[in-house]
Amino acid sequence: MNRYTIDRFEGELAILLKKGDESIQKEVPLKYFPEEIAEGDIVEEQPKDGEQHYRILVDETKRARKKAEELLKKLRNK
Repeated sequence: MNRYTIDRFEGELAILLKKGDESIQKEVPLKYFPEEIAEGDIVEEQPKDGEQHYRILVDETKRARKKAEELLKKLRNK
């Protein structure tokens, strides 16, 4: 399954960056995501009814956010 980070929202689209190669960008209508998605969430494709839906990888998202916060704190303390 492919994993992506939600980079931003543009109207009714979520702009995704592929994990491991952020140069690959994908635009997906919001209807394929849970309502509670947010920028920075890590999601995984989940086939459903012949379409690609996405689920939030909660634990992976928490780890990524914590790592980013720690890095930002370290940079601020220099």
